[in-house]
Amino acid sequence: MITLGIDPGFARCGYAFIESRNSVYNIVDSGLIETFSNQDYNQRLTFIFTKLDELIKKYKPDNASIEELFFSKNTKTAIKVAEARGVIILALTLNKIEFEEYKPKEVKSQITGNGNANKDSMMKMVNLFTGSNIIQDDTADAVAIALAHASKNRIFNNIK
Repeated sequence: MITLGIDPGFARCGYAFIESRNSVYNIVDSGLIETFSNQDYNQRLTFIFTKLDELIKKYKPDNASIEELFFSKNTKTAIKVAEARGVIILALTLNKIEFEEYKPKEVKSQITGNGNANKDSMMKMVNLFTGSNIIQDDTADAVAIALAHASKNRIFNNIK
């Protein structure tokens, strides 16, 4: 089963495709969809949609997970991230990918056992679970979101 995890962002959107078999999780692909401030606003949103759509068509995930919007003090940034989430959700919906949303604390708790874990703790556990050496925060967050969802689905499917 392949799970797509997304850490939504406007300048940097982290993504991760995780393959899970039994209790083993492997990263199929992960990285960033990056846009830059010198690009037109609408072009940035279009690029996020187009790149994610290409990745979805390439890896054909069975399901997806996305981090809920975390409201910061900067309203302007929060609005841009919300709009990026909109094109992300559109890409998932048009590709008929069911998804769940997770709060950052939920993911941190599931991955580290501590809902208030810092970035270093998260990255350490993500790398431990996947045998990888991810060093970029947004990518590690996307992997963590995918791991949280994949492990939740594994536990749920074992109960059925």
